[in-house]
Amino acid sequence: MPLVPDAAETRTADAMLDEVTVRETAPARLVDPPDDRPNTETHVGREGIRVLGGPAQVNPWRALQTAPSVNMQSADPYGLGNRMSFRVRGKSGTHVGRTVNGLPIAGEPAFANGKGGADLFDLENMSDITLMRGAVPAGSGLGFSNSSVVDMTLRGPEQAFGITASQAFGSNNFRRTFVRLDSGQLSAAPVRFFVSASDTSADKWRGPGESERWNGEFGLHIDVGERLAIELFGVHHKVEWNEYRALSYAQVQDPSTYRSFEYNAQLTGNPAQDILYHGFNRQNYTNDAYLGRVTLLTGESSRLVFKPYYWKEEGYSLSGANTLGAPGITWWEIVHDTYGFDLRHESKHAWGELAVGYWYQSSEAPPPPTAQRLYRINADGSLRFERWTTLAKTTRHAYHNPYVSVTTRLGKAEATAGLRYMNYRDPSFTYYLGNTAPDVSYKSVFDSNPQVDPDMYSNSRKLQEWLPNLGVTYPVSDSTLLRASYGRTYGRQNWGSVASAFTSSRAAFDAAGLRFNDIWYKLQPEISDNFDLGARLDIGNAYIAPTFFHTRYKDKQLSLYDPVVGVAYHQSVAKAHANGLELEVGIAPRPTLDIYASYTFNRAVYDEDARTASTTVVNVQGKQMQDSPRHMLKAGMVWRWGGWSFMPSVRYIGKRFGDTEEKQAVDGYTVADLGIAYRTRNVLGFKQMDVDLNISNLFDKRYIGIINTSDYAVGGLPTYLPGTPRALAVKVSAKF
Repeated sequence: MPLVPDAAETRTADAMLDEVTVRETAPARLVDPPDDRPNTETHVGREGIRVLGGPAQVNPWRALQTAPSVNMQSADPYGLGNRMSFRVRGKSGTHVGRTVNGLPIAGEPAFANGKGGADLFDLENMSDITLMRGAVPAGSGLGFSNSSVVDMTLRGPEQAFGITASQAFGSNNFRRTFVRLDSGQLSAAPVRFFVSASDTSADKWRGPGESERWNGEFGLHIDVGERLAIELFGVHHKVEWNEYRALSYAQVQDPSTYRSFEYNAQLTGNPAQDILYHGFNRQNYTNDAYLGRVTLLTGESSRLVFKPYYWKEEGYSLSGANTLGAPGITWWEIVHDTYGFDLRHESKHAWGELAVGYWYQSSEAPPPPTAQRLYRINADGSLRFERWTTLAKTTRHAYHNPYVSVTTRLGKAEATAGLRYMNYRDPSFTYYLGNTAPDVSYKSVFDSNPQVDPDMYSNSRKLQEWLPNLGVTYPVSDSTLLRASYGRTYGRQNWGSVASAFTSSRAAFDAAGLRFNDIWYKLQPEISDNFDLGARLDIGNAYIAPTFFHTRYKDKQLSLYDPVVGVAYHQSVAKAHANGLELEVGIAPRPTLDIYASYTFNRAVYDEDARTASTTVVNVQGKQMQDSPRHMLKAGMVWRWGGWSFMPSVRYIGKRFGDTEEKQAVDGYTVADLGIAYRTRNVLGFKQMDVDLNISNLFDKRYIGIINTSDYAVGGLPTYLPGTPRALAVKVSAKF
């Protein structure tokens, strides 16, 4: 019975077909060539995920590191923990949407508050990862932000019974165990399922501490007659890690002294030093998430799709710093949940295809923070409670977003148009005086009736925006395709920084007669208008795909000086734009050889200067956005010889800046990686056995990786983390 497949299903089917059928006769590409869609997208299938995702197979961003316009940095060689940076076309990961099976199960970005859901699922259980740049279709990119979108498609239960297991070891005491069991189609019922588990850990490559990750997952598929299908996926995810210590720009200039500069391994009895103890700078989170899909065929060429989801996170972070005039440890307690659904009806008609849908989501804070306690350090290393530094009650973030998408043919051209009504209600906040609350959990603290802070509150409000998108493809010939797209996207406002600014400069705001609600109400979502013009030219076994893009930002948040108050805080008032070129090239000169490359030029700049003091104007107009290289070049190849595969790759990341005035320059760098794999079939009772050797940073290049800054900062003090050194890992996997 004909159906109208959605993008996720189409990509899943393509990925499964690629592995089951095509790989027997031709090498699978690590990165798929651009397809016939008008939007600018990069697809990585199962083979690419296996190779590019690295030996840990926990970090989806690693699988996208070869994509154009992607600047991915990690504090450790395996992508464990959440100390990483992911930028697309100059935009920080804070505004990159993350979805699993099209659902925002990732919640708030993992680079911000809490662990988030970015890497909840093992990569072995993914069939496809797609990066959408520029315009985003109306029914995609659901969540807090969608300036770009990473969508991860889960690999459902297999039709045949099977067991997959792998064991990996590597540098820095890295180890990983993974096992997955597929039931296959049961004979007694129209049901199939899988269960999997993994255990991953590694020591920090510099300084004391480690990262640990435990995962349990399941997937269930039920066919109820010929018209109804039900899917359910779930994950229990637990992580804990010690933080890496960041460097100042002055320390970066002396790498021989500070490359191994880290948190202290032992307590000293001196609080000024013990805030730097590695045990006081760590994080611990537990996540449980469930997402489903119910598909009902409503006609020969139509169906109703209902996709509910639920995600809950519990955990905490510890961080040491000088707080309220003395050394202290901040305990940030994080307990929040997200639930919602996506409901859509899809149909095919003589004139084209139609999808009408509705997305609802309710999320509990954070963001922004609601529960932070300050402790002082005793001489014996124990902690004594001093006060709550942040204590607030809040309502929930709520989204009610209807959308519609239409695809039709206009002669040889195919046109797609969509419209989403972004209707968002932000939460209200009531803050309490932290020195009137005891040292108990957030769940119990309000039983003691702490005093309300009368001037620190915010009212809930409704924010609305129409998000249109339009795309056209035109086949000039059998080997040449032109495409163009426009779309409006949004990025969430930076709530937490405003709350911090008000708290730290309370006297100044009080003197100006301003309450927290006055500055909260000035925050608006950052709106982007994205224009892409691209082409794909097929020349024999090669393709060339250039894309020119232009993006305009309004209501961009910057930390600007308010002369009425006499301090700087984040305001949604700035404008910026980006112009760039993305060029993708691929060639398969022989059936056993696949070569790919991408180049990006991106001029992402501010349109206006900014004032940060009553007599100071910061010259940022025309300056490149922070941590946004103007040039990036990536290339790699896969050469197969019998059962062997050789996979060298190289990445050049150009010069970057840690600040908006381009005073803190970070040199560009080139890093090479090497993968060697051997595959054999039907040996020792196994259907398939693989041995993989992965060497990252092959020549042990020294460079600066993560720049801890944001799109919002003007002035300020960014910090830096050294790039990861050479690391070697070996993995053995088998299918039964």
